[in-house]
Amino acid sequence: MPDSPNQIDTTAARAYDAYMVPSMFGPWVGDVIALAHLRPAERVLDVACGTGTATLIAATHVTSRGSVAGLDVDPGMIEVARTKSLSPDGARVAWHCENALKMPFQDGNFDVVLCLQGLQFFPNRLAGLREMRRVLTTAGRLVASVWRAIEHCKGHDALAKVLERYGLDAQAARRPFSLGNAEELIGLGQKAGFRNVGVQAMTKIMRFSSPQDFVEKLAAGAPSTRHALAKVPDDRRRQLVEEVGAELQLYIDAEGVGIPYASYLLLAHS
Repeated sequence: MPDSPNQIDTTAARAYDAYMVPSMFGPWVGDVIALAHLRPAERVLDVACGTGTATLIAATHVTSRGSVAGLDVDPGMIEVARTKSLSPDGARVAWHCENALKMPFQDGNFDVVLCLQGLQFFPNRLAGLREMRRVLTTAGRLVASVWRAIEHCKGHDALAKVLERYGLDAQAARRPFSLGNAEELIGLGQKAGFRNVGVQAMTKIMRFSSPQDFVEKLAAGAPSTRHALAKVPDDRRRQLVEEVGAELQLYIDAEGVGIPYASYLLLAHS
């Protein structure tokens, strides 16, 4: 909790950065950056930037000749991002705590827009994509990642099944996977006015030391799922972990548990 009414509470953002970025989100950043083909001197916007992992890597690719902005609606995320060190050879980063549906930028202000695992949470996805297109140059490009449907993301699939077995609402755990249909994703991009909209599916293995480690990290740092796990009574938490472990038995090995997660990577041109 903040020490004063005017201090931003970064507790959830710091937990997200410590527990979820290394294990769940960080492994995808390199693939998104590679698909974006960032070049020196380009202007990049990272929408729903969280604590800035992709933002800072983008800054190294465009070098000090370029410019990078990170935007997120969560003030805690932006506050944590601002504490991170910048590469001396990279672009300086401007951080913005703003709504992605009404961004504070002029038309055609960026060459590239990135959006990693954010689009599915927008209250109006089409409006968000149109806003991204608005701030891109006429030759700009958008690269985004979204999780595939939950059945392709085995950890959350197992967790949602156990929560529902307990009679608990698992919508918060399912929400990150709510834009997991490729045709819907492509259609949204096209309706927003993008050209050459394409997606590719990719699966990675997310590693945790144990099923308990998986559940505990979600409970501490997952932006949506921690709210679902908070509904589990303390006296049933151990049983929940055991049942999630049973669901994930196929993926347990000598090193812990390696859980398949699948994302769509989208590339579109303005």
